[in-house]
Amino acid sequence: MAGGPYSGTGRVNADNNFFRSMRPLLTSLAAFVHAGLRPRTMLARAIVTVLAIKLVAVVAMMAFQHYEDRSAVADPAGVAYRLGPSSAP
Repeated sequence: MAGGPYSGTGRVNADNNFFRSMRPLLTSLAAFVHAGLRPRTMLARAIVTVLAIKLVAVVAMMAFQHYEDRSAVADPAGVAYRLGPSSAP
């Protein structure tokens, strides 16, 4: 059994197998980031622009909310209106 995946220092070989199994995921993530950084078509550029604007807006809202030291307020009547009537008997 020399040279098997758990021979000698099995921990090192098990870690190596983990990183080998992560390679396809990391390759996909790298391709996704590369496509976002250098969009090839006008539609892809527009999508990236809109997502960047949305990200900036969300970060600005979070910063403003943190600066004001407030939490989001939801009116129980408004929540009930949006969710509809309860189905409790």
